[in-house]
Amino acid sequence: MTKAEEIAESALRKAQQAVSLESFIASDVSLKAVEWVWPNRFAFGKFAILAGLPDRGKGLITADMAGRITNPQMNDWPCGEGLAPFGSVIMLSAEDDVEDTIVPRLIAAEADLHRVHIIRMVQRADGTKRTFSLLTDLEALRAKIEQIGDVVMVVIDPVTSYLGVGKVNTFQGGDVRGVLMPLTELAMENHFLVLGIMHFNKKGEVNNALLRVSESLSFGAVARHVYAVTDDPANNRKLFIKAKNNLAPDTKALSYGIGAKVVGRDRTLMKDIWAPHIVWGLEHVEISAVQAMEAENTGRAARNPRDEAKELLKRLLANGPMSQKDIQEAAEADDISLITLKRAKKDLGIKSDKNGMDGGWQWFFPKPNGHDEGDH
Repeated sequence: MTKAEEIAESALRKAQQAVSLESFIASDVSLKAVEWVWPNRFAFGKFAILAGLPDRGKGLITADMAGRITNPQMNDWPCGEGLAPFGSVIMLSAEDDVEDTIVPRLIAAEADLHRVHIIRMVQRADGTKRTFSLLTDLEALRAKIEQIGDVVMVVIDPVTSYLGVGKVNTFQGGDVRGVLMPLTELAMENHFLVLGIMHFNKKGEVNNALLRVSESLSFGAVARHVYAVTDDPANNRKLFIKAKNNLAPDTKALSYGIGAKVVGRDRTLMKDIWAPHIVWGLEHVEISAVQAMEAENTGRAARNPRDEAKELLKRLLANGPMSQKDIQEAAEADDISLITLKRAKKDLGIKSDKNGMDGGWQWFFPKPNGHDEGDH
């Protein structure tokens, strides 16, 4: 044995003495279904991100979610997406004031304030206080969750304010994972959703939401769900859109506006207290995160491929039947996918049949008397 081989063998023996591998056989695993806080958007036991530029309503959306979770009378998610589970919410907020911002928003969202626990500081044994840190205070968070007993969601707004001052390099993937993985394990063990709020970075020319989340892709890599909020001024609305969802099929975007209501009165200043709240649109929006962010960056209206496909079909078939091949080529030229084209075809009630024994398929609007044959 050579000297190098002796050194390698000695290092291997030391490594084997220092650590051991924990493993299990896949056949011993008991399968379980995903349990959702917000069906097909945010699941129990997962770390999720809600990201966007300032003043897009991220905090209002978390207040809206808290309202639906804590108040059984408000537990229906927008656009018929199901019901929220009943329970409590923990909020860590480093940027908004409790008295004039956070609590008024919760009241406007009709949350049960008795079920919303707001954490601001960590108290040391000597009575002094400091900011909560995800790096050192997870056991304190675990104790609080176990004390409350029915926590459904923990909101961290923003995540970067709770990483410990100067202790985590957000440009380094290893540092980011080192903080977020224990947090995710805590969420799995105690069965709650962690919703981390993050600001977009300054790469305004980038239309990929995952590349806009902080400085490191590791935030988006650890998260199972990433949603972005964007402005759509051309349509006088904002958009809540999926950037990533590892646990559910593609989900359509939601639109929303921001309303305001009186939530109380300041007896000292003798003034009504107004607070903003989310007003969700009544229908889903078929648009991708890339398209929505492009619209926000350029100031143009957000592009809706399905509506564009409908308009294209109306133009092409205005004068009678047209071959499917020609229609698909026209759609491809307009960057409309085949699946979107077929959905638009179904929406418009367009029919299709063979053009003779040897001909290809053709599409057409049904005749007024309804006597049409075939479909494809």
